Amino acid sequence: MEHHPESSDASVEEHGIPSLPMRIVQVFVSPAALFDALRQQPAWMGATLALIGIGIALQFLTPVIVPEEVLRRAAEAQIAGFIPAGTDPAVLEQQVDAAITPGIGVIVGTILVTPIVLSLIAGLLLIAFNVILGGEASFKQLLSAAAHAMYIGTAGGVVSIGLMAVGAEIVTLSPGLFLPEMEGFIGRFLNGINVFSVWTCGVLGVAVSRFYPGRSVAAGTTYLLVLYLIFVAAIAMFSGLLAGLAG
Repeated sequence: MEHHPESSDASVEEHGIPSLPMRIVQVFVSPAALFDALRQQPAWMGATLALIGIGIALQFLTPVIVPEEVLRRAAEAQIAGFIPAGTDPAVLEQQVDAAITPGIGVIVGTILVTPIVLSLIAGLLLIAFNVILGGEASFKQLLSAAAHAMYIGTAGGVVSIGLMAVGAEIVTLSPGLFLPEMEGFIGRFLNGINVFSVWTCGVLGVAVSRFYPGRSVAAGTTYLLVLYLIFVAAIAMFSGLLAGLAG
């Protein structure tokens, strides 16, 4: 589709950016239009605060709507990958209890981690496309893009909670769910890939194409996707090392 930045910019200047609920919808159905607006009028504070609020609400809502046995088994499977084999079962049980019983730590952690993650994403884009490739997007623009794109991950969390509410022990929607069960590093790697995170990389690729004239959607998507897969691989490798400590 041909893009006419002059008409797009004029429309944004005349009408301003849409409301936050409308911007959240645009992330899923019309990210190009959203990022055209955010390029002219970056807006990250409201989106970030809403992300934090929704994240905290989901943490406290999950134990209410998900059966305890399902939640406990899912937590055990997730935590077991980061505890050495042979660990005292009482220690594992304690970790599971803490994971399924949200408290003040959830609130503090979400408030602190959310802006850090968003700033990290914006910083990585800034380094690649400003410092290295000579672009001119501002940190505020990139932070705005990250804050809105992160609603895709939030939607993934809602889907997972919904599936767990009906009895599925699925914490992450990953390619591993659709493939034969695999052991070892490959299995941990495939099960660690969140399809909603991959989607987020694609949407941020659209932001790159809008904020940096001449850069394609593929450029931003590939850059972030490679970084994400390296991160998932590192976690899978670390989990394997921990599992082998008592082997």
